[in-house]
Amino acid sequence: MVQEAATFDKWYVKSAYQDFVQREGVPLYEGSAIENLTTLPLADWERRGGKCAYTRLGDQEEKFNLQVVEIPPKGQLKPERHMYDSVMYVMKGRGATTIWQEGEPKQTIEWEEGALLAIPLNAWHQEFNASSTEPCRIFFNTTFCFVINWYNNLDYIFNNPFIFKDRYSHNMQGYFSDEGKHWIHRVFETNFIPDIRSFSTLDDNPARGHRHAVQRISMPGTTIGIHIAEVAEGTYMTAHRHGAGAHVIAVQGLGYEILYMPGEEKNRRKVTLKPYAVICPQHAEFHQHFNTGKEPFRMLAFRGTGPRYGWGKEYTRVSPTAQSSDRHALAFNITYEMEDPLIREEYYRELEKNGISSRLPPLNQGGM
Repeated sequence: MVQEAATFDKWYVKSAYQDFVQREGVPLYEGSAIENLTTLPLADWERRGGKCAYTRLGDQEEKFNLQVVEIPPKGQLKPERHMYDSVMYVMKGRGATTIWQEGEPKQTIEWEEGALLAIPLNAWHQEFNASSTEPCRIFFNTTFCFVINWYNNLDYIFNNPFIFKDRYSHNMQGYFSDEGKHWIHRVFETNFIPDIRSFSTLDDNPARGHRHAVQRISMPGTTIGIHIAEVAEGTYMTAHRHGAGAHVIAVQGLGYEILYMPGEEKNRRKVTLKPYAVICPQHAEFHQHFNTGKEPFRMLAFRGTGPRYGWGKEYTRVSPTAQSSDRHALAFNITYEMEDPLIREEYYRELEKNGISSRLPPLNQGGM
């Protein structure tokens, strides 16, 4: 008689993604938050060179993972192409990425801290460290975890000859060098931002709280949903929730995050945020961002798909700008008036400790 597995660990089978990372011989970090990506311990990365670690945050492999990479002084990574989407962000140092399609001339994009670069789908790319004395550290936000679990075939993912010329070709003028286009409110299209910390095209978003601004970044080279969010001094965002997979990285300023599951407000967790901390809420987990510094608190978020590649109405209803009055909806947003009063009281104490005045309006004015 076959005996039923008594515990979860007895019948749980690791994913293709977890097996791949184990074969890479580098760390796999899990949980809901990482304190600082720039000091995260990495391991030698034989496949591409340099050092590397992967993440599996938010207890999910359905959307995104991070690939944190360090390139030594005067170093470079080996060229690579892949059948998954990838967006690169520079946390430390300066260097360059060379991108090309098979049979076409190469194009080189120079970057330094704060740069955001779309890696076109299945185009060749190679990264270089421009410093002769200091390592540089970057991360790639990718859909690799989803793609490898879906296909479970490395030859298909890394050795596929198909060329997506609709995504990128050397003949596309200004692909990485133009100024970008502000299409509509909260949608800006570009494939390269030299420094998102000084990116000024942010639009007001009062639905998420007082003096909050956001910009959704549409990168035609990828399908990854990206937005830059900023919380002004002396304010915080309202609590909201959505599906698992969102990665929120602090890039400027100081603050903290509180996270809690529906009905568990009294057991909320608090995570300190400073550059380059990352939080990744679990499915339907409420979370909100608080600014405790003397400058705007800016975050880079990866979630869902970009505006160019929509997934229909159901996705739109739980997008970063969606709202719902239904308390059971995944896109439900808790206004200031609805939240536990202790949340604001704790925030006031944090501001007083740091010598900062609250910029929040009285609750009887609607919190907007």
